[in-house]
Amino acid sequence: MENDRLYLSLKNRLCAMIYTGIYKEGENIPPERVLAERLELSRVTVRKALDLLEKDQIIERVQGSGTQIKLRKKGYRGNLDLIALVAPAQNPFFAAFIDSFQKEANQHDSLVLFMQNPAEERIEDSLFKLFQKNIRNVVIWLESLQIDKEKIRRLRGLGMNIVFFDISVPSPYGDCVALDNEDAVDALYKFVKEQGIHKIYYIGWDNHNLSSVREREETYKKLSQNKYHIFHMNWDNKGRLTESIEQFISVCGFKDDTQQAVICGDGELGIALKKALIMQRLEGITVVSVDDYPEAKELGLSVYKQCFPKLAKQVYCCLAEQNNGDADWKALVYKVKGEFIRR
Repeated sequence: MENDRLYLSLKNRLCAMIYTGIYKEGENIPPERVLAERLELSRVTVRKALDLLEKDQIIERVQGSGTQIKLRKKGYRGNLDLIALVAPAQNPFFAAFIDSFQKEANQHDSLVLFMQNPAEERIEDSLFKLFQKNIRNVVIWLESLQIDKEKIRRLRGLGMNIVFFDISVPSPYGDCVALDNEDAVDALYKFVKEQGIHKIYYIGWDNHNLSSVREREETYKKLSQNKYHIFHMNWDNKGRLTESIEQFISVCGFKDDTQQAVICGDGELGIALKKALIMQRLEGITVVSVDDYPEAKELGLSVYKQCFPKLAKQVYCCLAEQNNGDADWKALVYKVKGEFIRR
């Protein structure tokens, strides 16, 4: 039993050295004898640890050339007994997805673990901790966090199946599942035009690191044929959103005019704007937004609602495909359409 712990511990230690870049892909790791001497372990323990790494296709023993780091490109062939959902914070949007994903996972007898990423820790390091606990399936919501792509590549190569949620930028290391943002803004724009409105404003966040923010704004620009009016809200100043919305209303010089409309890049903005217009007795301005919240219904806000059950199903299917371990697996982007709700 003690020996089992030793070689498993050595395996994790070697994986950590690969993850941190001490041992790089294509390089040779020291021979069994050298590792045993350096780490003061028996050659049997070292051999067992290397056997596990070879079985997981992390190393390759080549006669006459030594033991080489050879990270996998395909998915990790395993099971979906346990799936980790990792996010920087929990908010109503992601909570709704978690609920739908839990229901989808329950249908397949999979257990879902939600982990809120600590503010002081990089998300890749949190993922590696999961890997060390033999959790090989992760769904990641980055929100506005940036990632170290090289470390994500190493995690993938070590044997972690990855799906990025709410991201539509292609990544070779994991599938991406997100709302079809073009369809969302197109549906909202068409609805407004059908009301006979021609002056259509757009407000969105200034954080263009988010693919959803970029795509929604770019779609509005295309539809408006360069006759656009775009206003950005400060992503890092959400606590003062009401003040920013009031400034937006003041700059636009709104009157209670049914010939003006505002498309909001997400539900938070839509709700804040609708409330502000009601307070200022400007209820004739049409407001529509991407994303639906309970408060949006109370305010009579027309929205493009994300279909979380569809998103959850697609995420689960992506993980299932990666678990097949097919050599020809390639990461793809899946855009899931939602539903326009008129109120």
